[in-house]
Amino acid sequence: MTQTSHSTTQWLVPFDGSEHAQNALKLAIHDAQQRAVAPTLQVLNVQLPISADMSRFIDSKVIDGFHREAGDKVLESAVALLKETALTYQTHILVGEVAHSIVSFASSQGCSLIVMGTRGQSSVMGLIMGSVTTRVLHEATVPVLLTR
Repeated sequence: MTQTSHSTTQWLVPFDGSEHAQNALKLAIHDAQQRAVAPTLQVLNVQLPISADMSRFIDSKVIDGFHREAGDKVLESAVALLKETALTYQTHILVGEVAHSIVSFASSQGCSLIVMGTRGQSSVMGLIMGSVTTRVLHEATVPVLLTR
């Protein structure tokens, strides 16, 4: 993971490990490499929270470890792609509602663009364009570049 500051241009690439997320990351890498000053790529995996019923019986440290391990596993393929480039990037794992987490993260990190696939594997609701994609499009305050 490379450290960045908010003074550089940053693009957010939500990443769930799906083929569509891989394609979005490849597009972001390609486009970033074409620029005179490449943006920092912020690659974000959002883990769904464990239900309140289950979390009553499981220690919060165990839950945190589970989310970290699952997120790291998903991000492995993204990191492998990024390590082949000279681009600056950071990986992040958040836990929460996916679309809201993406939009909030983009805002808090000062991202100027969100690059994402039109379908992922984060839920069954993503059957048409994807409910996550649709919500991000409606809630984002920065441009969203979609790819399949």
